[in-house]
Amino acid sequence: PSGNKHDYLSWAPYWWPDCSGVGNTTELTPQEIWVTCPYKDRDGVFVPDYRLINDTGSFAGMADAVMFNALAWQITGDDKYANKSVEFISTWYLDEDTYMAPNLNYSQVKRGPGVQQGNKSGVLDMKNTAKILSAILLFRKTSYPGWTAEKDTKMRAWSAAFIQWLETHPFGKQEMASANNHGTFWYNTMVSHQIIVNNASEAKRYLNQYYTTQFLKQIDANGEQPLEVVRSRTYHYRAYNIGAMVTCAKLAAYIGMDTWNLTTTNGGTIQTALDWAMSKDPAATHEVDSAPKEELYQDIAAVGAHYGDGDGKYAHFLAGVDPEYPKSPYFLWNQPLALPEGYVVGAGKLTLGQAVGSAQGTIVPTLGTLVVGIVTFQLARTTVAQRV
Repeated sequence: PSGNKHDYLSWAPYWWPDCSGVGNTTELTPQEIWVTCPYKDRDGVFVPDYRLINDTGSFAGMADAVMFNALAWQITGDDKYANKSVEFISTWYLDEDTYMAPNLNYSQVKRGPGVQQGNKSGVLDMKNTAKILSAILLFRKTSYPGWTAEKDTKMRAWSAAFIQWLETHPFGKQEMASANNHGTFWYNTMVSHQIIVNNASEAKRYLNQYYTTQFLKQIDANGEQPLEVVRSRTYHYRAYNIGAMVTCAKLAAYIGMDTWNLTTTNGGTIQTALDWAMSKDPAATHEVDSAPKEELYQDIAAVGAHYGDGDGKYAHFLAGVDPEYPKSPYFLWNQPLALPEGYVVGAGKLTLGQAVGSAQGTIVPTLGTLVVGIVTFQLARTTVAQRV
């Protein structure tokens, strides 16, 4: 929009054109609709063409590729995976020809007549940043040669510029104040970049800010999330914000803060929020297709790994909808300290809290020894991860 090829661009996914008052005598082309018809919000209903401009999907796909390749490198020891991860980070953030400008001025643009610009909700497009952070921390921890000092310096400079944008631009400041999942994901993004620039004190300050503001109102005593249940797809938004809260807890744990057992003003916790969400049926809100039970998979794996599963309810839920869950990547990276180093797959029965390798007799690294297992959280599916 500004003429800068490095601008990030996405369209607001829930804003639909209303051409009823335009007065056209012929059928409008899509391009004419974009600039002629006013657009109106239909919460939770995706406008069909919003992915024609797909920086949102490109970022999410890149973040997945960065994280999965970093994991594959650690599990297999094959540097080709690490090299790919570094390549993707470099292409998005560092290379002169392809880098993204460190701002979201044109994210989730609301189309229609007049000046088209982004809006505060566009900050949510960066919600997968913890995946990028996880790979970078892993490269730093292992002193991986492919992650050079020059690349690390450039990445820290990019993050510093983006932090400044988040702190000073109206979109960044407005989204920070959002009471629901938008605010939670804002803190995910901000804290991830603060850790990238090695500013643990600011990361802690922002997490403390979240836990003394938005978090206090996000969970009722019974586990309901009052700010998510008022949205159009309640099953989805419950799972969505739990995922964001889990990410905050994992980021906090990485920098030495224990926030898993903090309670809201009404006495709710992350665990009670999950237990309440598990008791709901997506069919009751007509979300079987748009928000299936798998949206809770990773929430359950993360919460079960931290709190344990003494009564087996988490394992039972996962086994009921995903019998192969112990072999799933989301289960693996949610198992910090689950097994002693050198555990041999096949030596015992798999239960919740145990990682699994590719075959019996395989020795797998425990994610308790990997930084990535501490801070990474991914929503259940790439398609789900794009939802706002």
